[in-house]
This record gives sequence, C-alpha cells and structure tokens, in this order.
Amino acid sequence: MQSKKVKLSEALKQFQSNVETDVLAALKLFEQQGDISILPTVFEKLRSCELGIEKAILGFLSDIQKVEAKAVFIQFLSEEKEQALRQKVLTTLWNSKLTYDEHLPFFVMLASTGDFMQALECLTIIENMQGPFAEHELLESQLLLKEYVEESTNEDEQKRQIMSEIAWFIKEQNEGIDADLLIED
Repeated sequence: MQSKKVKLSEALKQFQSNVETDVLAALKLFEQQGDISILPTVFEKLRSCELGIEKAILGFLSDIQKVEAKAVFIQFLSEEKEQALRQKVLTTLWNSKLTYDEHLPFFVMLASTGDFMQALECLTIIENMQGPFAEHELLESQLLLKEYVEESTNEDEQKRQIMSEIAWFIKEQNEGIDADLLIED
C-alpha cells in the first residue's frame, strides 16, 4: 500500500497535466487525501486551464469541508492581484458548505476595493452569512463602508447599489449597536 505522501505527490504530478481526465483523477485523489496543502497549487492551475478543467476545479473548491481550508482561501484572496481569478474563487465560497461569518469585515473590504462583479460575489457571500456577528466585526464593517462612501465619488452606480445592499445587511445585523451607517440610496 502506497503511503499518503507518495499518493499525494503522484496526484500533484497528474494534476499538472492539461488532459482533463488526468486532472479529474488528481482532484478525486486530492479529495480522498483531504490535504489542504495542495490548495495553492489548485488556485494556480485556475490561471490557465480549459473551461472543463476550470469547472471541475471550481466544483472541487466548492466541496471542501475542512474548516482549516478557510484560512487558505482568505490568504489567497487577500494576496491575489488578478481580479478575474479572485472572482472565480469567490464564487466557490458562496457555493461552499463552509461558513465565513468571522470574516465579515474582510468581505466588506474586498467588495469595496474590487470591481462590480467582485462586489456582487462578496454581497452573495455576506448574504449567506448566518450571524450572530461580534460587535467589533460589525463596527469594522461599518468603518469600511463609511470609508468607501467618502472615497467613491466616481464609482459606477451598479457597484454603489451593491455596496448599499451590503450596508443594509450590516445595519440589519447591527440592531443593538448604536452606530449609524452613512450609506445613502
């Protein structure tokens, strides 16, 4: 019987292929192994792969249930510069079985600094959050929204609408806290 390390190493080699069946087989092995150390390699593969492989990878990422993976996703999203790649990974989060409630301010920040599509993805993630949220998370989110309003005079109307919806979500969560959101319709 092969050791876990050898199987993972072989799966990583197979994953580097551009043949869809090889990549799918590697993803199946990744799933069985449950080793989140492969996630940066999986994210990297999304940069340049065919649509069929991309769909399989996004499905794989959406199905991850290991709580430890959340930190890897957050780190990737905070470091990644390419909006299109960030947006693909954001899509997997709102399709995910994992919850990201403790990262509310992070998603508010991503929404405010990204383009319309990134803001929309973040809104969907935020709307899927269950709460209750810690007071400091709500206050930090409010500060980020206030900053956005002050600095976004030239922002497109669609994104401003998305940010307004995020603000209303935060306000609804914030019933017991005495701080006002400064988002106008």
